[in-house]
Amino acid sequence: MKLGQEWYRREEVASRYDQRFTHGGRVLNREEIEKLLELVDTEDKRILDIATGTGRFAEAMEETGGDVVGLDASREMLRPGRAGYLVGDALELPFKDKVFDVTTSMRFLHLLRPRQIPEFLGEVERVTEEKFVFESLNPASLRALYQWYLPQRSYLFRTSYLREIIENLDFVKDLKSDPHFLVPYGAYQVMPHGFAEKVNRIDRKAVEALSPLASTIYWTVQF
Repeated sequence: MKLGQEWYRREEVASRYDQRFTHGGRVLNREEIEKLLELVDTEDKRILDIATGTGRFAEAMEETGGDVVGLDASREMLRPGRAGYLVGDALELPFKDKVFDVTTSMRFLHLLRPRQIPEFLGEVERVTEEKFVFESLNPASLRALYQWYLPQRSYLFRTSYLREIIENLDFVKDLKSDPHFLVPYGAYQVMPHGFAEKVNRIDRKAVEALSPLASTIYWTVQF
């Protein structure tokens, strides 16, 4: 995680982060938010958003009725002056036990080393009453074609590997996975908007038949 933290603490990275959600990235942003809101009933829920970044997921959950706290290790990524946004470590969450109904974490698990996953989930369970929603990136997908290029040196975890780890944790009552996106994030971000819309329509249909090749897996962990 250290490499990822260092990368996102760079001022030039943080200041340009939301540029990836222009052009074709607008389609990606919409799809990611819609998927999260499909998995999280935000109405009147106390929600912790880990690795909240510039807050696009937190804002969407607030707009749909959630009482959201955003946490990120990078002060540079957080928008100045935003109430409810905190700097903190995901492996040492600065909250009392069971203060949130739901915890979410998008685009974060790939920054953890494999040995840190149980520790991270243990901290999430400690502060969370109901469930945890997060996503992982699939090594058996097109994402693997450019993984080596990324400066964060992120990890891709097999679905079966994560399932085994999570199901063996004593505090997990139920686990569901939901594949999404055949076309990986990076491809959407460089497409013209109109073309990205057409690709996404095909992507939505194709992923149902080719789910083992999905680039992103959304997980719901019930505590």
